[in-house]
Amino acid sequence: MAEILSVILKILFIVFFFGFCVFIHEFGHLLVALWKGLHVEKFSVGMGPKLWGFTYKGVEYVISWLPFGGYVSLPQLDPTDTPHSSDNKPLPQATPGARAWTAFAGPLFNVLFGFLLATIMWGVGLWRPTPATSVTVGALPAYLPASAPFPPESDVSLPGKKGGPLPWEALCYQLGRRDEVPQELDLLVREPDAQEARRVSFVPQKNPEWLSGLRPGDRIVEVNGTGFRGGVEEFRKEYVYGNRGHVDLKVIRQGTPLEFRYVPGRNPEMEDLPFPFMDLLNPLHVAGIRPGSPAEKAGLKPGDQLLSMDKVNLLSPVDLERLLASLPPEADSVVVEADRNGTHLPPMTLSLGEAPRTPEGLGLAFQVLVAACSPGSPAEKAGLKPGDQLLAVKRLATPRPLGGSEAPQEDTLLVRDVAGFQNFIRTGGIIPLQVTYRRGGQEREAQVTPFLDARWPDRPLLGVLLTSETPRTIQHINPWAQFSEVMGTTTRTLGLLFAPLTSRAKSVVTGKPRETPSAQVSVRHMSGPLGIIQALWFKLKAEGYRGGFSFIILISFSLAFMNLLPLPVLDGGHIVFAAVEAVTRRRIPATFFKYVYNTFAILLILLMLYITLFDGRRILRYSRQGQLRQQKKEQKQERTSPDPQKGAGTEAVAPQADTP
Repeated sequence: MAEILSVILKILFIVFFFGFCVFIHEFGHLLVALWKGLHVEKFSVGMGPKLWGFTYKGVEYVISWLPFGGYVSLPQLDPTDTPHSSDNKPLPQATPGARAWTAFAGPLFNVLFGFLLATIMWGVGLWRPTPATSVTVGALPAYLPASAPFPPESDVSLPGKKGGPLPWEALCYQLGRRDEVPQELDLLVREPDAQEARRVSFVPQKNPEWLSGLRPGDRIVEVNGTGFRGGVEEFRKEYVYGNRGHVDLKVIRQGTPLEFRYVPGRNPEMEDLPFPFMDLLNPLHVAGIRPGSPAEKAGLKPGDQLLSMDKVNLLSPVDLERLLASLPPEADSVVVEADRNGTHLPPMTLSLGEAPRTPEGLGLAFQVLVAACSPGSPAEKAGLKPGDQLLAVKRLATPRPLGGSEAPQEDTLLVRDVAGFQNFIRTGGIIPLQVTYRRGGQEREAQVTPFLDARWPDRPLLGVLLTSETPRTIQHINPWAQFSEVMGTTTRTLGLLFAPLTSRAKSVVTGKPRETPSAQVSVRHMSGPLGIIQALWFKLKAEGYRGGFSFIILISFSLAFMNLLPLPVLDGGHIVFAAVEAVTRRRIPATFFKYVYNTFAILLILLMLYITLFDGRRILRYSRQGQLRQQKKEQKQERTSPDPQKGAGTEAVAPQADTP
């Protein structure tokens, strides 16, 4: 019942606020038109057939059936020789200034509404990426997964090599850790629907990122000649918006600065945009420091981001633990580099002394967050949600170890890292657990019982994906910064859209060879009303109403910007016509205006239909991909489960979300 109510509230939110962005635009036209004395025939709240209405001072005010936006009828806004009313009565000509102000009022009211909402959200706070001035390459494929002559989900193995079969995509990432890989591969391949493997020899396309020399563990500090502060999210944006024929990266490896340049590949998962294939991680976030510990004495504080230890870039708490365990016995200290609130700190020395050579021994604690819960999993049924911080887990029954392992000693674990939490779950067996977690500043408790999957009969799972990163935090951003952010993104997107034309024009003027932009953004990548509604829905699901209002602010500002473009069918076009008339002191001929207006109106309608077509295809593709993934999981479960009745039930909770 609560889930149904949540869906209904999200739908109402989308209908009201998406429509209100259009309504406030038309309301601005109405108010200024009445102020300037223009003839207003009708103002409609909503679209479609009339539901109810009245007439006041010659203006018909109506409420229409479809609750999406509205419109205002202003015959004098057209710069024709003689404007006419709907009943074909001639109207006096409006001055250019009155028409320009009326046209400008729509975008102006969108901006005012955007600033009002942005001011409110300034106090409430918005979800934004955690400040991070670098990102670390966690993994990258040596080959492009889509370059194989078989589905990327196929299980493959290298003949004569140890280890069981892997998904082809996983093998690409596994080989990405090597410095050299074969030009041609000879594999045993079993496709998702096949019963037996077949031998396949082919030449896969190598990943340009790997070919450039990038490797796992590299820490990226600049992209396309500029730094960034928003971690992985901002890096990806700068990567795509580079708008060059190549990508420039500056990285730190073993304390040494390196630079790489390459032409990015087209990522089929992102509609063939040059989106990075590599898995990227934000810096390692320190959740807590034990008083009196070596970490505190060295100057580290909670919230700091660990970058490297003895010039080795850090990826995770487990990575840090392995590095400490590998230190020679005679080592008495380590040098740590860290960031604090986006500022790089001077190197700090941590004395090892007699303390255990573990993160806990140094006094370091790392948070564990829920990144995702598999649908129908015990974690989801217990109420856990992405963003929850796990604090502690307690066994509510006597442990029943699986696979002959010894019974664990402790019954309660303070969660400090992903590996420790996973080990606690897997060594206790199938018994009820009490999980303490923090959400929105409040501590909560949930009872959850692990389950077994046929593929891992000795590994209890919860169906939850965990992370040590802090992907987003609530930040209080002033309205002007929110406006600048939206305008910057909008202008850069339009710049990429028209990059082929501007690049050609620049080549003609300068005589230099034309530079092909790296981001070939086209009209098919744009979103119309259908795509915007879909994006708003996902924003609400991922970030709640904070994310929803953030997206409404973006829509309102973007609607103002787009309507000011100097096209005849938009407000910007009416402003241009009024300016031309004011300068030339001559009216625009009606025949010319109607020809230009109708031409652009038809083109705009065709453009919206074209964009909506791709929006629909995008939605269907995402839905089909989800169904195919579920079918493949069920098929794989049937092949591997000794008990098909049980296998079908366990597969539905997608236990592979637990990180092995």
